[in-house]
Amino acid sequence: MHRFFTVMRAKVFIWLSLLTTSLYGTEEVTDSVALPEVEVSASRLVEPASRQQMQLSVIDSLLIESTHITTPKDVALLIPNVHMPDYGSAMTSSIYIRGIGSRTGEPVLGMVVDGVPLLDKNMYDQTMQDVKSIELLRGPQGSLYGRNSPGGVMEIRSIRPLDFTTHHIRGMVSRSTAKSVGVQASVYRPVRPDFGWGIAARYRQTDGFYTNAFDNRRIDQGRQAGGRLVVDGMPSDEWRVTGTIATDWVAQGAFPYASAGTGIIDFNQPASYRRLALVPSLSAEYRHNGSRLILGGSYQFMHDDMHMDQDYTRADIFTLRQVQHQHNATFDALLYAPKPAEWYEWAAGLSAFVKTNAMHAPVTFMREGIETLILAGANRGIQTVFPEDSIEISAAELPIDSDFGFLNAGAAACHQSRFRFGRWHITADLRLDYEYTRMHYLSTADTPYRFTLMMPLFKTVHTELNGSQAAHYLQMLPRLALSYEIAHATFYSYVAKGYKAGGYNPQIFSTVTQNQMMTDLAADMGIHLAIADPRFTNVAITSYKPETDWTFELGTHFTGEGGVMLNLDAFHVRCYDQQVTVFPNGKTTGRMMANAARSRVWGTEAELQYRWSRNRWGGLIVASYGFADARFISFDDGMGSYAGHFIPYAPKHTAHGLVMTRRTIGSPLLQAVSLALMTDGTGIIYWNEQNDCSQPFYLLWGATLTLEWQHAALQFWGRNLTDRTYDVFYFRSMGNDFLQRGRPRETGINIRINL
Repeated sequence: MHRFFTVMRAKVFIWLSLLTTSLYGTEEVTDSVALPEVEVSASRLVEPASRQQMQLSVIDSLLIESTHITTPKDVALLIPNVHMPDYGSAMTSSIYIRGIGSRTGEPVLGMVVDGVPLLDKNMYDQTMQDVKSIELLRGPQGSLYGRNSPGGVMEIRSIRPLDFTTHHIRGMVSRSTAKSVGVQASVYRPVRPDFGWGIAARYRQTDGFYTNAFDNRRIDQGRQAGGRLVVDGMPSDEWRVTGTIATDWVAQGAFPYASAGTGIIDFNQPASYRRLALVPSLSAEYRHNGSRLILGGSYQFMHDDMHMDQDYTRADIFTLRQVQHQHNATFDALLYAPKPAEWYEWAAGLSAFVKTNAMHAPVTFMREGIETLILAGANRGIQTVFPEDSIEISAAELPIDSDFGFLNAGAAACHQSRFRFGRWHITADLRLDYEYTRMHYLSTADTPYRFTLMMPLFKTVHTELNGSQAAHYLQMLPRLALSYEIAHATFYSYVAKGYKAGGYNPQIFSTVTQNQMMTDLAADMGIHLAIADPRFTNVAITSYKPETDWTFELGTHFTGEGGVMLNLDAFHVRCYDQQVTVFPNGKTTGRMMANAARSRVWGTEAELQYRWSRNRWGGLIVASYGFADARFISFDDGMGSYAGHFIPYAPKHTAHGLVMTRRTIGSPLLQAVSLALMTDGTGIIYWNEQNDCSQPFYLLWGATLTLEWQHAALQFWGRNLTDRTYDVFYFRSMGNDFLQRGRPRETGINIRINL
């Protein structure tokens, strides 16, 4: 059965998704939104989308299909001031929103999948299947969602069996550039009006896009698979309970980092990433006499294994392996109480989580690494006193074994009050968030060495760092919003606090252990020389503080006559203790997470849409633009002051455009045909705190052509059709500069079946 929707009044991408639905038609689902306003389906929001006191983007399943969105990283291309670059591996889910973000550490964007908040961003990059809607809330969401959402929250909602009135079968086969092949299949069976089940599975493989000159093989070839089992029930008119088991598996080559000077990938050690994730969850919703209770709980298991040639060259310097074994759990309860008065309503919630991570992260130094990274520095200190003598290490390989045990646990309580006085709406939120974090570490190395001045034979020195660090954090997260409504517009403003959790960075630990090795060698020889790097002699360097920010925003949602719609907003962010990834100068083997003292962002966003419909033709034109001027106010990493410099990795400009047209034919041979042309712009992106290298603004062009029948569709699609060369990542390591090119031109074909 075909259903026709209208276009949303407030948000361009809500307009986009609904127009696509009205143009294409879809299966009936029980929680379809009603005309004339689109109801927000995010689990913790209750107002219609056109009355939200924030920027909110909603993308439905048909827009996902028509623009060939397959991962959350693709979603970011549609939304201004959101940047989720595709680099490194499925482990690397760096996110930048409105000028804030970081490569490592905790994310600035929370991700909630079917009511489950994912606790580790390594699980963010998954292939999506049977998604009903994606909603991205921009701006701090900490008052309702808690930690790690200062930039926003992405809610992904999947199809459930009771969304259908009869059984439903879905399938897709795809073939695209790099010999990429994908298969998806799912069945949803409503056994009774109050009970149903569903099962979905997917698989994809690719030969990859990047070639390693060392062995002339594709470095990023890989496979992904996953699935979902869901049971959906309504034991009474008031209750709906859904149980889900979701799984995801990844095995891929990784880290296609090329020399910035030559643009050539050329390293000699394996680079790969593997991940297995399993997430059973249970959610329930209760509605009665104006009250609404939302309950959710999950267990999240993740095991991943990463191998990296840490010097990214043909030299035998050193390699890194990182294995994580996580057991996590979440619980959330949110109550929307019946209105005690027409002008007032309130909600309150409780949440808790625990995250445990057993990490094994050995670093292995090969012969060249022993000579250049260990002996060279040690002997410079030795030879200031004994110019004719030196330290020698006999091993061909020198491993530094490091094992970590991480524990994060927290609990929170929140309250929201909403007041209505005629056209004026006031919302006041407050959340109290407590978190405990602990790291236990054991790092060991056995160094066979001799000092030529006094030692004819080699002996072994044992180095060991064994201990723990712990910290407590207590955050008060307020939000105050005000809005005013007239016939065709909503004007709003708010101020809100958000925060990213603090923690510990194991990536610099090998450098700390390496310096302890130098200290132990000097002590074993009875020589008191400062041959260790003083910057990395204390384990405390691995810790970093929480990042907090205050956001001030003004905006409007406006609907005009003749299908013209406009969204405007301006925002200012004040960020304190901003977490930034630092690549230290010299021949260090790790990277640090540091806290910049202060930073700020000034920005704006604009979205304009025009739609038209005449006889059997329909069309849509959309343009959006985001601007974020993000700079350090004060930041000195010991090597320089970067006050006034742009924050690295966050783009200054983002832009999106779409032109879509559809012709209804109505013939048994072909029901309809549609064409969409898209462009996405990003830049300028500065790659370091010095702001002396950058990626200029670039545009990527894409298109889709879809032929439709009653139960099938054939889609041809393309991305980066002009084969534009651009960089998605650039960094310095051990004194060398490296980059990753963006993907070249991609084309493909999808065949979808809906029965």
